[in-house]
Amino acid sequence: MSLVHQERLRPSLAVRASVSGDGLILLDVDGGLVLSSNAVGARIWQLIEQQRTTDEIARQLVDDYAVSAERALCDVHAFVSDLRARGLVAGQPRQ
Repeated sequence: MSLVHQERLRPSLAVRASVSGDGLILLDVDGGLVLSSNAVGARIWQLIEQQRTTDEIARQLVDDYAVSAERALCDVHAFVSDLRARGLVAGQPRQ
């Protein structure tokens, strides 16, 4: 298992989020970027706010949405990678 999967994720301090049953809206206050996502993205964001690891988030999605562990991990990795590339989340070593 890679160290990336064991990092506790956290939102950037410059991000404001609005989560609803329909999805997620993220605003990067510093960069002026606005992103939206569906309900699954909103759930992932909620778990990032709880400073969960990628693996923990994927396990929760398996429980929440009855998807395979492989599919959940792939989707979480893709979503988190995009957020990282935009500077919207960061990781810190798991303690």
